[in-house]
Amino acid sequence: MMLRAAMTRRLGQPCVHVPSARLGLYLALRHWTRPGDRILIAPTNCETVVFTALAAGLEPVMAPISIRDGNIDLARVDYRGIACVVTTHLYGQPDRIVELEAACRERGIVLVDDAAHALGVQVAERPLGTFGDVGVLSLAKHGRAMSGGLLTSTDTVRLAEAARTRDTLLRPGTWHGHLSALLRPMAREAIARAGLTGPVWQAMTALGLARWEGHRLAACEPELRAALATPLGDENARLSVLDRWLRVDQAAWRTRQTAALRRYQLTRVRTAERERGRRIAGVERLRATPWAADGVKEGLALPLLRVPLLVRQRDDVVRALERRGVVPGFVYDPPLSDYLALIRPGPAHAHTRWWTRHVLPVDPLHAERVEALLTELGVHPAPALHDVLA
Repeated sequence: MMLRAAMTRRLGQPCVHVPSARLGLYLALRHWTRPGDRILIAPTNCETVVFTALAAGLEPVMAPISIRDGNIDLARVDYRGIACVVTTHLYGQPDRIVELEAACRERGIVLVDDAAHALGVQVAERPLGTFGDVGVLSLAKHGRAMSGGLLTSTDTVRLAEAARTRDTLLRPGTWHGHLSALLRPMAREAIARAGLTGPVWQAMTALGLARWEGHRLAACEPELRAALATPLGDENARLSVLDRWLRVDQAAWRTRQTAALRRYQLTRVRTAERERGRRIAGVERLRATPWAADGVKEGLALPLLRVPLLVRQRDDVVRALERRGVVPGFVYDPPLSDYLALIRPGPAHAHTRWWTRHVLPVDPLHAERVEALLTELGVHPAPALHDVLA
């Protein structure tokens, strides 16, 4: 209750707690759309977004993206036949959300404001996650909480219905799992404070406990298609057979959480608030580098989750950084429509491929170190799009 009350005050509207943002997104789609609806999603998103849409019985449609920030390019969106739009706010960079909200309202399209990357970011003095019909936020990605999320809406009737559905879908968990969920982020925080993240990662790599397997989960598309044949009416059974795709990086994505873990999540929200100034300073530093994406250079610096840099030979750069103890993460490559054959490419697909092939997301809290390493490695900015297409 403490966490929900605190976040309700912060957001300025009602919210309910969920163990993960992806369960929150599922509940949003389940209660604000209908099976078979066509849903517009950026192909630069995490694969769990499209898996969640498929789990809800929806048809994902890929949006055109802007090479300035990797978000939806509103000028090229074709809204015909679209019932729902999911925002991107990639790495915390806001979509053109005021304009998008107006466009959806005018057309009677449901807008799901997915602010999983954007806790603490505001546009027009409103927190991201509070635009449109319903919003989703991640607690796990901020303050190194590693779990937790929120579903929020001013439609209190549907929000209450979603909370009841949540309760039917939550798994009980085990005492070992509950203890692990609490201790793992504490251990991670202790390692980070001791400056041991790099050595621990290097040790895990040397022992074979961490290895390169690509930026996305192996799609296993034939098995996915078979799992999607599970009837929508039996939600628990359907989500269970789709669990291997929905649990990416969060095995306990729909496990009931203890009051102790929720209290811990609130402390991590407060940690993120304390780090806000350092994040903004890191964004200022990184957006002045030659690798910064154009979009991040504009306007006031925001407390971004990651700063998108665009570099040549990105995968080689990632591996070089990892050898030096810096693990970038949040690389969503290839585009979702290249990743899954059942999804058709969106407009200007070459633009999307260019972005996903070159983007290097950098934690602004580590701005000084990463800038120094990229300089030391002689990393070059990504080739211009027109050179790639020539």
